[in-house]
Amino acid sequence: MIRVAISVEGQTEDEFSKQILAPYFLAKGIQLTPIVVTTKREKCGVKHKGGCINLDRVKSEVTKLLPSFDYVTTFYDLYGFDGVKDITADELEQKMFELFNNRKFIPYIQKYEFETLLFSSPDYYKEYFDSFQAKIDMENIISSCGGNIEDINNSKETAPSKRIIKFFDDYDEAFDKVFHGYSIIEEIGLDRVIEQSPRFSKWIEKIENLVIEKRIPNA
Repeated sequence: MIRVAISVEGQTEDEFSKQILAPYFLAKGIQLTPIVVTTKREKCGVKHKGGCINLDRVKSEVTKLLPSFDYVTTFYDLYGFDGVKDITADELEQKMFELFNNRKFIPYIQKYEFETLLFSSPDYYKEYFDSFQAKIDMENIISSCGGNIEDINNSKETAPSKRIIKFFDDYDEAFDKVFHGYSIIEEIGLDRVIEQSPRFSKWIEKIENLVIEKRIPNA
């Protein structure tokens, strides 16, 4: 069994990793262990779990995890990552990797937010709200960003989280970030999410391939 730690920035990502990712990888011979980042900064208040992710925090967290696991990966949002501006998810991952230059470290930054993944199936919302219009509304959001859910943009007004909250509000339901975060994907199916999210899919594939690398000496 390959042991992989996944450093996550909050409760939503923690539940998603426990409820969705961990069972998926366990079936493939990979034990995924989510660990929420512990932060202690003035702007965050007293020591607590989640948020305030920056390169210094990444270095601290991953340094603690590398000796105890076969591999370490991350699940942080690009939107809200502290201390970086005008940088792509790919560029930020490279900066993170260069902190260690260690093949055991597989950095991943979600473009732009975790909630991006909840746009994977407009059909789901037709059933959820019992409304064909809900499907159309979801399709319109995706189309407005070029048809790729990972390009749903990240301004304060149009970030994926803002859009999904407004979408639920429009249908008179409150969006619960933690509960809906994993339960919607559980209903949609991770395979569908992977199919609709090319960048996310590559990260999943990298972790899956660790099993193949283990079978090949000096891979």
